[in-house]
Amino acid sequence: METMKKIESIQQALDLFEKYSISRGKALEAGNSKVANYNYDRIGDVVDFLREEKDLSKLSVFYNHPNAFVKLSAAAYLLPVFEKESLKAMKEITKVKGIVSLNAEITIKEWKNGNLRNFYTL
Repeated sequence: METMKKIESIQQALDLFEKYSISRGKALEAGNSKVANYNYDRIGDVVDFLREEKDLSKLSVFYNHPNAFVKLSAAAYLLPVFEKESLKAMKEITKVKGIVSLNAEITIKEWKNGNLRNFYTL
């Protein structure tokens, strides 16, 4: 696995978010937790960069992404900013086959129960 280079632009951050979300999804579907966790950590690095730049809302471009894992990752991190839109996107993902729908269902449930407020807050 490659080491993460310093993120230098918002566009680079968005490209990396997309790349790592897709890779994480493939790893989850294959049951490869090591690779999934690696990509999850890289997604976190990208989110940290976007928060520092005050541009986390740029993840909203992924609400209509064809890959459900990219869409779910963006929606989850945008819950505190665009709750209604994020929950709508996640509800759409619950209709998709595979592990991603379960992830979406659990994220919705945990958010509504207040268990993710500290995790996803800005």
